Amino acid sequence: MRIGFMMNFNRERVDFAKKAGFKCCELKVSPEDDFFPGKPGWESRASDVKGYFDSQDIRISCLAGFYVNHMDPAREEEYKKLVRNSILLAEKMNVGVVAGFSGRIKEKFLLRDSLQKYKEIWSEHARFAEDRNIKIAFEHCPLGRFFTTCEGSNFFCSPEAWDMAFNEVPSKAIGLEWDPSHLVCNFIDPLSNMRIYGSRIYHVHAKDAHVNRDIMSRYGNCYPGAMEHCFAGFGDTDWNLVIKELHRLEYRNDLNIEGWHDRVYRDEGNRKMEDEGLILSLRYLEQFVIQDREAA
Repeated sequence: MRIGFMMNFNRERVDFAKKAGFKCCELKVSPEDDFFPGKPGWESRASDVKGYFDSQDIRISCLAGFYVNHMDPAREEEYKKLVRNSILLAEKMNVGVVAGFSGRIKEKFLLRDSLQKYKEIWSEHARFAEDRNIKIAFEHCPLGRFFTTCEGSNFFCSPEAWDMAFNEVPSKAIGLEWDPSHLVCNFIDPLSNMRIYGSRIYHVHAKDAHVNRDIMSRYGNCYPGAMEHCFAGFGDTDWNLVIKELHRLEYRNDLNIEGWHDRVYRDEGNRKMEDEGLILSLRYLEQFVIQDREAA
């Protein structure tokens, strides 16, 4: 297990990661990248990108490829191609996991109302991924107001939806990009959740949240500031127990910090504060992770 953060491919950022002591990354990819499938010469460029990460001993844990609403009827075909190409790129770069959102029919209130569309879209993608030995990891961010599951655009946003989804599309190619911040904001205990769904955790976002009890006790949870996303080490998750449980589950991937959500350690026109937060979170998590264990 290694610790990294989400990034676009940029040699300067890779060099920063190396210097700071990060050992992995979740690489954000899109059709705008010259190494993305469909671009002229993409395969050669993808090999070059992977080679640069390898030269800096930065492992690519996951490709962040499709954080969009796949159930938007105006863009459904475009997004199907996006998922397929993300999987093809992962295969080319020898990265075992691709990540994003599942999509949701936004005008439908109940999660179950999106289930059939989910089955239609993701059964096909699951077969495509299985054929290439790639895992699909859904981040379970609700994308709703005040971090709740109401009125969001991501069906795969709560254990209720996971149960339905795993039943309707039983392929083991589909699992979780597990992120405790979304559980904390919905008063779900991360550790208990891991013990139920641990076999489906394919990638972990090292992001946390803090419940500001003074605000919540006065105004309730659906109020600005009651729930606050933050770097790991500044929130309510017991990361020591989470990481121990990941080892118990024989989790074989990494922890990648999602940095720009913290309301304090965030950039205002430069990277100074966000990078400070990344490094502080790294130092905190390093208490519980020996990053060079593979070589020990």
